[in-house]
Amino acid sequence: MNAPPSPPAVSLPLTVFAMLGTQMVTVLLFMTVPVMATEIAPAFGVASKDIALFVSIVFVSAMFFSAASGSFIHRYGGIRANQLGMTLSACCLLLALGGSLPWLYLAAALVGLGYGPNTPSGSHVLARVTPPRARSLVFSLKQSGAPLGGLLAGLLVPAMVHTVGWRGAIVVSVLLALAGVVAIQPLRAALDDDRDAAAPIALASPWRAVTAVMRDLRLRRLLLVAFCLTATQATVMTFVVIYLVEVIGLEFKLAGALFAASQASGAALRVVMGWAADRLGARTILVVLGLGSALGLVVLAGLDGDSAFALVALVVVLGCALGFGWNGVFLAEIASNSGTVGIGAATGGSLFFLYGGLVAGPAAVSALASLSGGYTLPLCSVAALTAAASLNLLRPLPR
Repeated sequence: MNAPPSPPAVSLPLTVFAMLGTQMVTVLLFMTVPVMATEIAPAFGVASKDIALFVSIVFVSAMFFSAASGSFIHRYGGIRANQLGMTLSACCLLLALGGSLPWLYLAAALVGLGYGPNTPSGSHVLARVTPPRARSLVFSLKQSGAPLGGLLAGLLVPAMVHTVGWRGAIVVSVLLALAGVVAIQPLRAALDDDRDAAAPIALASPWRAVTAVMRDLRLRRLLLVAFCLTATQATVMTFVVIYLVEVIGLEFKLAGALFAASQASGAALRVVMGWAADRLGARTILVVLGLGSALGLVVLAGLDGDSAFALVALVVVLGCALGFGWNGVFLAEIASNSGTVGIGAATGGSLFFLYGGLVAGPAAVSALASLSGGYTLPLCSVAALTAAASLNLLRPLPR
């Protein structure tokens, strides 16, 4: 049920801050493992790229549960859905402490189940209190929590690994997430007042949401470019630290710091792109970001141990960040065109495809890296697909 925004008992800035915070800690949870992949791979007896598959497994689970989350949010409310998801992800990440690859992959699958409701529930909450003309900016502010969570992971995880070990780093991430669950509880009464405790959890709702989104001709082409942009985004999040350590030869802490800096610039870019999309249109912004992120991957693939550090830093901090600027723009478009499907269900249906990109990116890069013996082919392949999908947006969309 799409209730129009009423005068909120909780202010819009506080609501945005709360949703941004939950986005940050959920991203921290699933980025903790890939950020320290080069450090923990020997303990698991595998290669770093095997650890990096953690992200793909997370989003295999998330893509299904996000699509199913519309009825879940309707019954429990956006805040409660967020809390339950964060708690599940945090508790299940502890399975990785077992120190074996099967336990790590099981943890990833369960963390993904918990991550699934995060974005649909956040969109549901924000849409109720946000003026339509400011949606791209507000949704981009909320989605800046993803790169900010990556920034937190890039700064916190290497420091924790070197002070309390990799198991201690996981425990710290879990505790921060549980603190986030407690922190948003005071907002629940006001922001979950639209919940329907009698609403059923519809097991068929994932497919209804997915097919409803695919029927909309205005969104199909946007879904294609968003799929490719999420593949680019996941590739950067999963492999940049590995690439900087194993190919460029940087020390682990320095690689983590550069990754954190790229996430900071990505967070700022999301806000700027949200502001620009409210004025220039979503398609224009998505084309620019798609071509820019593709170029960033190609340049990154050309770097090696002889490259100047200043160039490496520039490419990582600015070039790689271009793949992080589009999410809020896209989600605002989904919210604006959700119609009778409902914002939570429409967002979940779209995220089914976006999470598919997050699954495909790291999995394809890992496989191609094994086959080709390096990262040039996989990085350039992802870049080519992203550029092609972005250029396709220049064709007029059906009205």
